[in-house]
Amino acid sequence: MRHARHSWALAALAALAVSAPVNAQERNRPAPPPSPELFEALKACRGIADSSQRLACFDSASASLSAAVEAKQIVVIEDKEVKKTRRSLFGFSLPDLSIFGGSANDSEEDKTLVTTIKSLGRAEGGRWNITIPEGAVWQTTESMMIDPAVGDAVEIKAGVMGGYFLKVRNKRAVRAKRIQ
Repeated sequence: MRHARHSWALAALAALAVSAPVNAQERNRPAPPPSPELFEALKACRGIADSSQRLACFDSASASLSAAVEAKQIVVIEDKEVKKTRRSLFGFSLPDLSIFGGSANDSEEDKTLVTTIKSLGRAEGGRWNITIPEGAVWQTTESMMIDPAVGDAVEIKAGVMGGYFLKVRNKRAVRAKRIQ
């Protein structure tokens, strides 16, 4: 009986210890930015029952929204452009900008970049400078077992504590850093 109570208490303590960091993460995550007022005004038009009033509301709200976009007060970005920008910025430490997605919820896809080698250069100590089509230059920080070639498939994966691993042709991954 005493052993059962002791085990239960340890299990509860372990559950609290595991949940504490998650709760701290939740508290530290920035709140999403508010939706722009002009967009909220456009959405509000849907709630108007009278069709002529609803149409007048949509006309007014859409004109205001278009004017704000033309004046560059509001920027409209398609998802494909966000993805393209995220790929080009992979490996840089950025502030948590909501338009690029939050780092707290990064998926495996956000932590890995699969691309090809555009150009190569040798560095000291058997290391390589590898340029990829997204415009970045990565340098291996240790020697590689194979010599990479232009056009080879490359996988760059975020590791723990800000490190990165680079894998060419699905061979053994080596540590790497973005230098440009």
